[in-house]
Amino acid sequence: MIGNDVVDLKLAGSQSNWRRKGFLRKVFSPAEQEFISTSINQDKLVWLLWSMKEAAYKAHQREFRLPRRLNWLRQECSILEMTSGNAWGTIEIEGYLYSSSSEITSEFIHTSAEKNPSSGFKNVILESSSSAVKELLITKVAEHFDVDPHELQLKKDTHSMPFLSRKGCIFFNRFSFSGHGRFNAYSLSLINCETTVKQS
Repeated sequence: MIGNDVVDLKLAGSQSNWRRKGFLRKVFSPAEQEFISTSINQDKLVWLLWSMKEAAYKAHQREFRLPRRLNWLRQECSILEMTSGNAWGTIEIEGYLYSSSSEITSEFIHTSAEKNPSSGFKNVILESSSSAVKELLITKVAEHFDVDPHELQLKKDTHSMPFLSRKGCIFFNRFSFSGHGRFNAYSLSLINCETTVKQS
């Protein structure tokens, strides 16, 4: 399963003071805090680790059908490789390992995380409305399965996880949405997948 998260760096910089007392201890492990303190660009690293945790949690929540309850300190991030524009890492949640891939720009950080790193997900990040991004995803899924996009409806289950419904049945759920400030995004996997047909 896939999770994703996007951080609008301008909004994060103006609304969230991560240097305030207690913030780092609440969100990051001692090892993560040490990594932040020795980084040349602490601001970007804070939001990179944040997005990794959020993305992995969404994947974990969907994988195990958990109610929404993010415990930051039960997640441990490791960055395996990092360039000026990308990062790859892992996030461990209660013994389960998720692989992450992040795009880093001067405007946003976007991370996708998945339990199975071979699912071949596609990311779309737009400076656009949430509804426009959701419409784009519906169109892409409809084209892949050769169905009328007007037959697909975006709904949420009892744990607030999104899925696409068709003719009253759960049709597809291998995707994740995120939005923050100016940016909305999705991660989508259509590799080796079949639709799930269940009563919604």
